[in-house]
Amino acid sequence: MVCDHFLSAVLADRQAEAHTADKKLISELKQSVELLKNSNELLQDAISGEIGSLKDEVKENTVQEVRKALQANIEAIQRATKLLEKQSDTLTSVMKQKIRELEESKNSFFRYEGLKLYLFWGGMVCNILVFLMLLYGMLGK
Repeated sequence: MVCDHFLSAVLADRQAEAHTADKKLISELKQSVELLKNSNELLQDAISGEIGSLKDEVKENTVQEVRKALQANIEAIQRATKLLEKQSDTLTSVMKQKIRELEESKNSFFRYEGLKLYLFWGGMVCNILVFLMLLYGMLGK
């Protein structure tokens, strides 16, 4: 019986030690979980900060690229406008030259119009006179 009592006491001590060890292990596990939660929160904060920083950087880079593209488009439009203006000026110059040539041609055609008219009617009068002379010559004989 003493042996049973001794075994019971040893068993109770061992159970108490195991229970204490289990409590200690549970306490350590709880501390580890808390540390992991804290680490997780710190990581989330760090990741959120980096994401915000990356968003700002991406936004800034996007704005810069869009500005560059728009500036390139503006420059291309300006070049095209200058070329169109140059072509327009060239076409205007050519058209003015053609108009001058046409005016000169028209003026040279009609320059002697009055003289031509006098010569035409003068020729008609001469023809009539010749006709009358021939008629007189034929009838007078």
